[in-house]
Amino acid sequence: MTNINLQPNIETLQSNVVDLLKQISSLMNTASQVIKSDGKQDEKYPFFLQEINKEKKKVENLELVMAIVAPMKAGKSTIVNAIVGQNLLPSRNAAMTTLPTEIVLDPSISQPILFLSPEVLNPFKNAFVSLQNKIIQNGGLPWAKQKIEQHPQLNALLEKIAGGNFGVSIREETQGRDEIIETLMILNDVVRLCSLIDPSLDPLRSLTDVPQIQTPFVRSQLIPQSEKMGNLVIVDTPGPNEAGEHLRLAGVVAEQLRQSSIVLIVLDFTQLKTKAADEVKQEVEKVIELRGKENLYVLINKVDERRDGDMTPEEVRQFVSAQFGIGGTGGKERVFEISARDAFCATNFLMELSENPTQTL
Repeated sequence: MTNINLQPNIETLQSNVVDLLKQISSLMNTASQVIKSDGKQDEKYPFFLQEINKEKKKVENLELVMAIVAPMKAGKSTIVNAIVGQNLLPSRNAAMTTLPTEIVLDPSISQPILFLSPEVLNPFKNAFVSLQNKIIQNGGLPWAKQKIEQHPQLNALLEKIAGGNFGVSIREETQGRDEIIETLMILNDVVRLCSLIDPSLDPLRSLTDVPQIQTPFVRSQLIPQSEKMGNLVIVDTPGPNEAGEHLRLAGVVAEQLRQSSIVLIVLDFTQLKTKAADEVKQEVEKVIELRGKENLYVLINKVDERRDGDMTPEEVRQFVSAQFGIGGTGGKERVFEISARDAFCATNFLMELSENPTQTL
């Protein structure tokens, strides 16, 4: 009997899909040119062409784009850091993440690199100037400090901006973990300053691109080369109640969610049945409305804090499935319990072990 290899040939499948997308792209371009030559204006074909080209690029690079959305303090940054294997995102006790950030896991590089395109830098440089002018127009630094008196961590940056120091250490390319965290913290704090002093100055409103971090992937060193099938791209997005009403699902965030292959929503196990959870549900429904439920997965974080009398894993899956309408066949299989803290410790250990293979325990 002849043995039939049913294992899919990734290279052949990739080539076929790329060829098909090229044909579709060509048809879209032709349709756009025909409509234009007839003196008509129709933006849908240029838009479709742009979307097809983006998808073609993903297939060419074998990229899986995964967006992560979470309410404040649900542990999203810890989850991202656990996947990456090191701290890359800024964090503090106060709310931090307001700026969507793309993280590309690249096993070919040795240290993380942050790239800020002109489409990212220019809105922030404009925000620096606008903030300084706003401060001057309203009586100077004392007025501005009164506006942010509940956020003392922003004082140092506010003083730099008021003094006309627009450099504030942001560049097109930044290498090294500590330098990347510092730069992202500055950008996030500028967004926060705008929300407190004058929301109309928000740089996210005119943002058409997001910061990109290219970073080594610790797990790639532990997987045989023959088993590596593609690249993971994580999109860290601002979530419900994380950044103020005017920032929720800003245009660039909505675009990042649309482009994602899957969306992970992170929820705090300890807050599942609270009033805050009801508010989060309303905001998460906006994500579902934008992206759909087909590729939506829910991570229940902080289950290491489960106590006697709390919901069991099965009860959690049933509750969350019902809350977000993911019920039905396979619905509960898209709800997973995790401990981001434990995961980060484990991944960080693997990272240190790979860097010091001769170290004895």
